[in-house]
Amino acid sequence: MNSWKWIAAGIGLSSVLPAAWMLWNPTYAAGIILTIWSAAASFGAAWYARRTEVQRQRTNQKSLEQNAIQTLNHHRHDWMNELQILYGYIQLGKLDKSVQCVERIKERMLQDSKISKLGIPSLVLYLHSYRTFNTGLQLDADVVDFVQLDGKLTTEAEENFTQSIMEVVQAYQIGGHSTWEDDRLLTLTFMEQGEELIAEFDGEGFFGDQDSLKQKIQLAVHDKGIRMEQIHTDNTTYRLCLPYVT
Repeated sequence: MNSWKWIAAGIGLSSVLPAAWMLWNPTYAAGIILTIWSAAASFGAAWYARRTEVQRQRTNQKSLEQNAIQTLNHHRHDWMNELQILYGYIQLGKLDKSVQCVERIKERMLQDSKISKLGIPSLVLYLHSYRTFNTGLQLDADVVDFVQLDGKLTTEAEENFTQSIMEVVQAYQIGGHSTWEDDRLLTLTFMEQGEELIAEFDGEGFFGDQDSLKQKIQLAVHDKGIRMEQIHTDNTTYRLCLPYVT
């Protein structure tokens, strides 16, 4: 990549030579050479910019594909664990435990389906891949009824909302440290109230200084058209409220 930067710099500096010749010897031939040289340099710069953009897109695409594969593998491993537990109950003849296990699987599948239908691809990918790439804080995502956001938010609002969600989760994540005796849980619930999308964060465990946590959450929504509400002043439950497009 550094070699291509040197090439780009050389393309730009190469125009200095014919320009200097034109100043020193302002002839018709020098003008023609300067024009041709400048056109070639412009073409070279455009070609380099295009090549760099293609490389960046390929890198991003490869990273996205790798993340998706890791997420799928993680989910496959989780489902295999659930099936092994169910199979064990069946072998032991524990019908009541088997039914409970099936109900738990059904509930999880339902919530995964609701999350997948939220309508913001970047947010859906983040929520599904969280357990694959994050530790130290358990995140349980829930969707009240069926929240579908297609056409209800602008592209900018979707990006801002996803970014705020990620930053708020990170604020909870770095706000304290879990131990074997004290696991931390963050429940993220999506719901609709009137003409607003609500994301409610309910933390259980130690998340450090509450004023510091609140400040980080305020910073996460600053200048993004999102309103923050603290449910109770003596706990770590917050809401992000985003108006729909009207």
